[in-house]
Amino acid sequence: MAFNLNNFVIDRVRRGTMFSPSTGEVLWSITQIKDASLSMTSESADVTDAIGSVIMKFDRSKNAEFSASNALFDTSLAAAQFGSEKKVAGADSKIVVPAYEKVTVENGKALLSHVPAGTAGSEIKYIYALNGDSTLGTRYGVEATASATAFALDAETKTITVPTGVTGDIAVFYEYEAEEAVMLENNAEDFPKAGKFVMEVVGKDTCNTDKVYYAYVVFPNAKLKPDMDLSFTTDGGHPFSMTMMQNYCDPDKRLFNIYIANGSDER
Repeated sequence: MAFNLNNFVIDRVRRGTMFSPSTGEVLWSITQIKDASLSMTSESADVTDAIGSVIMKFDRSKNAEFSASNALFDTSLAAAQFGSEKKVAGADSKIVVPAYEKVTVENGKALLSHVPAGTAGSEIKYIYALNGDSTLGTRYGVEATASATAFALDAETKTITVPTGVTGDIAVFYEYEAEEAVMLENNAEDFPKAGKFVMEVVGKDTCNTDKVYYAYVVFPNAKLKPDMDLSFTTDGGHPFSMTMMQNYCDPDKRLFNIYIANGSDER
């Protein structure tokens, strides 16, 4: 008997993956998709008579746009939205990253967690005394030798000699080279690239709730939009949207296809 599924009950979106149009490699893949929505619109041209009454419509084009949110902030997705590649640090490709430390002064010294990076002798330009409520207090500049108004820095040993009379905690803002870090760049002249987006949807047949089906929605030519509102909150999610374009050289001018196969339940 031929497999002919009519009613498909959607459970959830299981995965979304973007593939390179030239090499077929995975550019990014996310597994926490929620609030997925596919919007389809069309454009037409009206033929009117002498008094403006519409007597015929000619369909001209179709458009599709997909939008969703990933429950977690995804660095690979963000890099794609920024139009850049995620940079991953290593032993031979360190990334200079910012750091803030609250350091307790002991015997006139303060020991940092990392070796500061920057121009020798002024890797750290200022330190700040910390008030009781953790706000910044007196600012001190760096000098070759510590004094009542300046601090000295030995970057190699990560040691700050604080100004005379400074005790308690100090605040230090600086940069250091990290072997374990990632960096995302969003430059004004870089934009997302198009690719093939495949979304896997888990669902069931209304007449057999024990049977699980996997639907694949394939967008041959999808382009992420750089527009988004990113909320830095626990439940803010990571929104994204993309425009579906036809491949001009595709004779079928496909926007997307939906596939549902009677395959195995084992995943």
